[in-house]
Amino acid sequence: MPEVSDLPSSSRALVPLIRLAPHHDAPRHTAVHRIASFVTQLIATSEKLPQTREKRRADPADVIAAYQATVLRIKQLNNR
Repeated sequence: MPEVSDLPSSSRALVPLIRLAPHHDAPRHTAVHRIASFVTQLIATSEKLPQTREKRRADPADVIAAYQATVLRIKQLNNR
């Protein structure tokens, strides 16, 4: 049998105190739309369509240069 104490509980569980009504006014198509977008992305990736990867990725050298420029700019701003 657990001991009874006046100390606050260390539990962080959220417990509803009243029964909540189901949300019927929320749009039902959002989950379907998300799944459709995901499936579309999977199909495009499997067919290696150019929009799926190439146009969204920068060359690694460009990315490194952008990060270095950002770090340099932050250093310059901190030295003012």
